[in-house]
Amino acid sequence: MSLAERYGEASSVLYFDINNFKEINDTHEHRTGDDALMHVADILARNLRDTDIVGRLGGDEFGIILTHTDEDATYEKAEGLVTNIRTTPFRWDGSTMYIDVAYGAYTFRAGESVDEALAAADRAMYAHKRSMKQPP
Repeated sequence: MSLAERYGEASSVLYFDINNFKEINDTHEHRTGDDALMHVADILARNLRDTDIVGRLGGDEFGIILTHTDEDATYEKAEGLVTNIRTTPFRWDGSTMYIDVAYGAYTFRAGESVDEALAAADRAMYAHKRSMKQPP
């Protein structure tokens, strides 16, 4: 938010949620769930710029701040991250699975609060998650 204030440029927040994470924990035990979280965190961290910030928001949710990033670039980055997560196999104890995620994005400008930006990205993520469950 400080960068948006100082430079007057848009930045964005992405909100990622691992789909069916409870199933991973319930079926394969919590250690596997912990490893799945680290797998996703590693993919996110390796595919961001040094100026971007990624962190676990809690449970199976991650937040990312993309500095100096407009709405179009934000969606392009989000889709690239989703593709990387979905196509990078998660391996543990001789088994392999592919992890799916939903995301929400919100581009903010100077004057908006952190809480507003996170809430908007969270709402967008849940809308995305609901749209994924719709039949074709």
